[in-house]
Amino acid sequence: MAQHTPKVDPMSKLVGFVSALVLLVAVFYLVNALFNTAEENSLDGQVVENPESKEATKTAKAESTDESADKDGAAAAAAATGGDVAAGKQKFASCAACHGADGKGQGGAFPVLTGLTAAETEKKLTAYREGDQEYLKSVGLGDRYGTMAPNAASLSDEDIADLAAYIGDEFGGGAGGAADSAGGNGNGGGAVDGDVAAGKQAYAACAACHGADGKGQGGAFPVLTEMDATDVQKKLTAYREGDQEFLKSVGLGDRYGTMAPNAANLSDEQIANLSVYIADEFGGTNGGGAAAGGDQAKSEGGDAAKEETPAEPRIVSESVISRGQAIYSSCAICHGAEGEGGELFNAPKLAGTAMDQTISLLKIYRKGQEMGPNSYAMIPQAKSLTDEDIEALGAYIAVMDEEPAGS
Repeated sequence: MAQHTPKVDPMSKLVGFVSALVLLVAVFYLVNALFNTAEENSLDGQVVENPESKEATKTAKAESTDESADKDGAAAAAAATGGDVAAGKQKFASCAACHGADGKGQGGAFPVLTGLTAAETEKKLTAYREGDQEYLKSVGLGDRYGTMAPNAASLSDEDIADLAAYIGDEFGGGAGGAADSAGGNGNGGGAVDGDVAAGKQAYAACAACHGADGKGQGGAFPVLTEMDATDVQKKLTAYREGDQEFLKSVGLGDRYGTMAPNAANLSDEQIANLSVYIADEFGGTNGGGAAAGGDQAKSEGGDAAKEETPAEPRIVSESVISRGQAIYSSCAICHGAEGEGGELFNAPKLAGTAMDQTISLLKIYRKGQEMGPNSYAMIPQAKSLTDEDIEALGAYIAVMDEEPAGS
């Protein structure tokens, strides 16, 4: 007799499968809950702190930090930042590559750190790390952001505190001394740390408007005589940073559009160099202190710099001067046939202007840049001039007020 395999109802199979699945989920949930409960009730590796004691804990940490700083002999700087001077000294090794082991910025190539307080240093390093460019601009360091930000990006709060404590203690700023935060150079006494010789070279571009003697081309541009180096530095920095409020406060608000493009690319070093040169050359002082490089140059060479043999005059051919005279016919409409200037358009006198100055100005105008009141009118006039045209005009204007030969 044949055997028959009993048939299982498909519905029964489904019910059984679902039941097993539900049971498995329940077991998994119970096991997981058991582990979580065990972890929450474990004190291994944890400290339970009463919320009310947090301030006491912070105070205890601060006191502990102060005590360790006292042991290092730098209590004031450490108290201001909570940093460790000894640790900051080790971390400063990488900073010294630019700022120098003495914090003097490698002769001014980088901002000097002398005179900076620990608190001020901490603010600046934090601003570099956090990208606070508004604050950096307010303390004259806006142009340093691109250089310093990558270096500060990985600094921890502890690193910054340690570096600030060391800089304040090592370079004379201390915890709360009178650091010169405005300029960021902290060189004490307000004197500008610049190089007169380098400033003289940089001033060649300025002479096109302000004159080789700093007298502003007969008043067409602001005179620079008798200016202190610190005053020059503040004004050039204001032009570079766009601080129009300060410029208005010193009567230079209307000069911003002219000077800002010229100052935009100046580094701190270039501004310092120009400042000490202008003060040294045109009768000012270096902030009541010793002019860095200026007094030294005087003591070593006396007045030799001012008595040096003048450069040989540029020799140009009659054909160049004749070409300049022909081109000048269109300039005469405003500046007068003899280069005497014109009241109608408030055009300045040109006759006798040094050839190099005329050439420099015309090339600036050709670039589309204004260089004084009403100078916008010169831009379209200079656009079509070639270098040869400009040289010819410079040569002709330079001899316009000379007496004719044989007279």
